[in-house]
Formats: sequence, C-alpha cells, structure tokens
Amino acid sequence: MTKSGRALGRWRSLGIWAAVFCLGLPALPGPPIALLLAFSAFVALSVPLLRWPWGRITENTAAYTALAVSLLTDVAYVGKPGLVLLWMPFEFVGLLVLTGRLIRRARPRRLIPVALVAVLTTTALPLRFTLRTPESGTSGVVIMVFITLMPVACAAGIGGYLRATDHRRQRAVLQARREQRLHMARVLHDFVAHEVTGMVLEVQAAQASAYDPEQHQALLSRVEQAGLRALDSMDRTLQTLREAEDEHHGTPGQEPAQPSTRVYGLADLPDLVRRFAESSSITTELDLAEELVGMLPREVEETAYSLVLESLTNVRRHAASARLVRVAVEQAGDAVLRVSVTNDGGSGKSLHPHREGGGTGLVGMDERFKILGGTVTAGPSADGWQVTGTLPLPSPAAGNAAAR
Repeated sequence: MTKSGRALGRWRSLGIWAAVFCLGLPALPGPPIALLLAFSAFVALSVPLLRWPWGRITENTAAYTALAVSLLTDVAYVGKPGLVLLWMPFEFVGLLVLTGRLIRRARPRRLIPVALVAVLTTTALPLRFTLRTPESGTSGVVIMVFITLMPVACAAGIGGYLRATDHRRQRAVLQARREQRLHMARVLHDFVAHEVTGMVLEVQAAQASAYDPEQHQALLSRVEQAGLRALDSMDRTLQTLREAEDEHHGTPGQEPAQPSTRVYGLADLPDLVRRFAESSSITTELDLAEELVGMLPREVEETAYSLVLESLTNVRRHAASARLVRVAVEQAGDAVLRVSVTNDGGSGKSLHPHREGGGTGLVGMDERFKILGGTVTAGPSADGWQVTGTLPLPSPAAGNAAAR
C-alpha cells in the first residue's frame, strides 16, 4: 500500500470513529427509540467512508442498504418529533453523498430506478419531522419538500456530471488502447514483412543458381538471423500486449502506458541498409545527415525509419530488376525533414506474384505522415522509382540542426 493510501485509510478510520462518538453518545441518555435514529444516521454516514468491497458486499449494495434503513426509520419511528432534528442533518449529508455516488456508478439499465429511489429517499428524510409535527400542516410539508429538493438536485447533478466524465474518460482510454494496439500491429507488420521478404528473396536466389558450400553457409546464416529478428519483434510486441492487459485488469480505468517495444530511429538506418544490401545483390547507398541523428522527436524519427523500411521491403517485392537503391535523409529548407528511397528498377515484376493481399503499406504510411503534418509521394523518377516523405521539424530541432 502506498503512503497516500495509508493516509487515506487513517482518515477513513478517524471519520468512522468520529461518527460513532458524535452520533452514538447523544443517544445513550435518551429513550431507546433514539438508538434507531442514531443507527440510521451512522449507516448513512459510514457507507461513504468505508472501503468497498468488504467481502462480498459491494459499494452499491451497501448504499442500497443505507437507503433501505433510512426508509424503514421514516416509517418505524414513533418517538418525539423534536428528537429527529438531532441526527437528521448528519443523515441528510450522508444520503446526499450516496445519491451522487449511485447516480455516478449505477449500471445503465438501472440508472433511472436507482436515481428515483435515491432522490425520493433523500427527499423524504425531512418529512420524518414535518409529518409528525401537527403545527407544520400541509404548507409546511410542501415548503420542506421544495427546500430539500435543491440540495438533492445538486447532488444528482454532480453525480450525473461525474458519470458523464467517467464515460468520456473510459472511451478515451479505450480509444488510446486501440490506437496503441494498431500502432504495435503496424510496427510488427513492418518488421516481420521486411525480414520475411528478405528470407524469401534469399531462398529464391538460392533456387535460381547453385551456391558453393561457403555461399550456402552464409545464406543459411542470413536466413537464420532474419528469422531471429522477426521472432524477436513478435516476442517484444506480445510481451507489451500482455503487460498492458495486466495493467488494465489490475487498475481499472488507468491510463494506458506507452508501448515498451523498441523504437527505431535515424541512428538505426545504417544497420538496416547494411542488412538489406547483404541479403541481396542490390547496391545500396545511404546519405544520412548526421546532424539530424538524435535531434528529432521520437515519433518523427520512428516514422522516417518506417518509411525507409517499407520502401526497402517494396523494392524486394516489386522491383526484381533493381540494381541500385539510394536512401537519403536530409533537411530540406528551414524546418522540413525529407526522406527518399530511389531504386533503378521501377515497380515492375513482383518477387512473389501469386501472393494475395498487401499493397496497403504506403497508404498506411501516408496516414502516419499526415498525422504529423507531412506527406508521402511515390512514383516514377528520372532514376527509376522514388518514394519521398516530408515531415515538419519542430523549431528547436531545426535550429539545432542548422547550428551544427
């Protein structure tokens, strides 16, 4: 238990003991019927103070019980009317809190009946005094009901407002979790598709021409490393999903944590380009502005890396005749990052023409760039086929890059 939780527990205990002392002590010298009033007030005050659930008793069940005790006391009390006034303010405060809580946390199908019962029970409490006082008359009863309705309406309004706030927050949390899962799915697809496509390319090349033992051993090593990297990506993603699910069940309504999967950036591009070149016969060149590495926000670097990864994967899939690929990452203008991948083979014959599906990688990449205020274009160029993405640079990053 945290320090704040222990402090809250001490305050709860102090409140319960204060309620026992303040409500029970005045009832001792009075008539026995006074104990009924003190007990009803104590139940209405203690239910909001206690920690629930308590065994099998939930918070709503305890609140319903407090309402029932209050209604039974209204009907069963046969003592002097003036004795009611000693405990009624305390019980009224407790019922107001319970009314707001029940409206806030009741199930949607039970909201209307629960709200009606809570409001009527709280409104009926002052009638415990006025109906037993002949001097008040009908006008006194009506006036008391109208006076009581104002704080009851406030409690119900607060409960409704908090209910709507909780609903919006839950929807926001669910939407954030959905977006995180989609993000992790895209990341997993990008990396696994890249590695698997490389493995397919290696196998196809091995089938097309005979390898000597040394080349064959190097082939098996590259395929093994690609498979291990794909498995590692899947393991990290699944581990992140399990951790997020455990956190969700452990603390309902908790804001989702950021994914713990590894985030790739511009510093990882040389290794990506090197692996691409080693797994194919395509000459690959990288022109990376070193002053940009580590100077950009996480989402900008990750998106730029993803575009290069997707483009290289597409070269493997759709540009079997490519012999040269150029990757360039540079600052264009004062505040624009430009990422381009150019190959001299166009977008012709696919490496696996019988494969169905796919074709949505650049569409999804375009959406990711638009979220960050950038653009993605793909089409023929003077050198063959080019994919270009632009992203706006934040002012501090652009200033630092220019200063270097």
